[in-house]
Amino acid sequence: MSDPSSTISPRSSPISAEDADTLAFDGARDVLRAWLAGLRPDPDLTVSEWADRHRKLSSRASAEPGQYRTARTPYMGEVMDRLSPGDPTQRVVFMKAAQVGATEAGNNWIGFVIHQAPGPMLAVQPTVELAKRNSRQRIDPLIEESPELRERIKPARSRDAGNTMLSKEFAGGILIMTGANSAVGLRSTPARYIFLDEVDA
Repeated sequence: MSDPSSTISPRSSPISAEDADTLAFDGARDVLRAWLAGLRPDPDLTVSEWADRHRKLSSRASAEPGQYRTARTPYMGEVMDRLSPGDPTQRVVFMKAAQVGATEAGNNWIGFVIHQAPGPMLAVQPTVELAKRNSRQRIDPLIEESPELRERIKPARSRDAGNTMLSKEFAGGILIMTGANSAVGLRSTPARYIFLDEVDA
């Protein structure tokens, strides 16, 4: 019976990046470094922190393209943070004037859910036509401008992507967009998260 050639036994302590030199293939150090980085948990962010770190506004979707800044609309910070999983609030109702940034705050929540807290989500606009327009003008740019979201949702042009105008599939969840005027779109849709945007219109 011959001695094993490996210097690492099954009972040894966890492998570190420095131990890669003892492995017998090129690139072992890079593989171990990536593996160890993958074990690190995602940072515990609120929705506003996520938006400040990961959200980019495109020129297609915003009058002020570039990095999203909660400081630009500070009154939206608490609204977004109440939507974070660590907050005990179950329902957030926001009565507001027009064009104060509430839809973008909701879109930040959508991005946060896709990236940090996946689950089935229903986003409801007043009508199905407005849901389609919102998908083209706001949700598609939200995904395209954020690498973290782009890697989780396949492009619409790929076969069986799960990415249509009114539905975006991602690992652990799905975003379904519909109109408040569509009984079919609202019926039999189990959702962990529900975003109703000016549905009284």
